[in-house]
Amino acid sequence: MDFNDTPQEAEFRAEANRWLSQNAKPRSESGNMMSMFAEAEGGDLRGEAEWKMVRDAQAWQRKKADAGWGVITWPKKFGGRSGNIMQSVIWGQEESKFETPANIFMIGIGMAGPTIMTHGTNEQKDRYLEPMLRGEEVWCQLFSEPGAGSDLAGLRTRAVKDGDDWVINGQKL
Repeated sequence: MDFNDTPQEAEFRAEANRWLSQNAKPRSESGNMMSMFAEAEGGDLRGEAEWKMVRDAQAWQRKKADAGWGVITWPKKFGGRSGNIMQSVIWGQEESKFETPANIFMIGIGMAGPTIMTHGTNEQKDRYLEPMLRGEEVWCQLFSEPGAGSDLAGLRTRAVKDGDDWVINGQKL
């Protein structure tokens, strides 16, 4: 298997690295990509420190989005680059070489956004996609329930169709 970049991938990698070099500090040789989470280990990141981490992540995501690097694989009509999965991998490899805030937007960008693009109404696309892309909103998934924890087989929350609406019964922690 050949893991070398194709000429197009090498060009994309160089373009990504140029932008990152102009907009972020290179990670030190001793730097660990996971160090961005070090403060949060043991629950030490609270209050203002936690909000600062969120604001820093939002500013970085906004900067990337403004320059067209917010979400590589999203279609251009939704603010992405219309890139392929390999370009997304290359971006991740290059971004990991720089000191950047934690990416707290992956649930929205990687899961909710594509679902809204495919199944959402135009109103939903207008309401959610740009704020998601720009890091203005943080999305999450809530699986844990009383009596089930995060055991998905034990979840009791249900959505029942009621005319044109859905009625959701249950509780999340």
